[in-house]
Amino acid sequence: MSKLISIYHTGRFWILITFLSIVLGFLAAVAGFFDWSGNFSHQISRLWCRLLCKLNGAKVEIDGLENILTDRPQIFVSNHQGYFDIFALSGYLPVQIRWIAKSSLFKIPFLGWAMIAAGYIPVERDNRKKAYEAFNKALEKIKEGCSIIIFPEGTRSEDGEIGPFKKGSNLIASRTKSPMVPVTIIGSGDIIKKGSARINPGSIRVIISPPVEPSTDKKRNEEVLQSIRETIVNNHRQRDAGPDRQ
Repeated sequence: MSKLISIYHTGRFWILITFLSIVLGFLAAVAGFFDWSGNFSHQISRLWCRLLCKLNGAKVEIDGLENILTDRPQIFVSNHQGYFDIFALSGYLPVQIRWIAKSSLFKIPFLGWAMIAAGYIPVERDNRKKAYEAFNKALEKIKEGCSIIIFPEGTRSEDGEIGPFKKGSNLIASRTKSPMVPVTIIGSGDIIKKGSARINPGSIRVIISPPVEPSTDKKRNEEVLQSIRETIVNNHRQRDAGPDRQ
């Protein structure tokens, strides 16, 4: 019976994500012709993400919304558990966000068109020149007043443990003098595990910690990034006492 339930949830997810990507992706792409800032297209993408969570039984709980700055852009520094991290953060953070994403995603019909319209930033990690271009585009988006989200682990965790943080968020923060906001995600890795396409509905807890101002000193800035990782690790240890799984 549990296998049949899993097949049902998995099939429903892939049908819904395909349908919503076509409909809302098209609307977001069209919106981009009228609003070049990408703000309206991102709002449509935000709706797309919220619907994916709600219609697939992913209950999102946000703690610490008061720590999100409303008067200036910020860099959200988050651990990376699974695909639903993106849906939860994009769907439930009440600010204009610009994602830095793999360039291959921008080539997918409807989804890629929406990402382009929203002003998201493509990156090719294996190409230093392209990676540097993405870095500069991220600086531009922050100067335009948009916040960005970075997963400094670089990839999704296979076992739920938080890996070492790569430099990048602290460099962007110091260059733009933007605060870094630690974000801890708990539970999303149980919904869809890395390397699997199966969906297991459950709860996602997102903890927003107080923002941390960057330093102009390189060594000090590396220490700031490490302190953010420690904050996320400590929060993540609460996962056993986190929201109930379905």
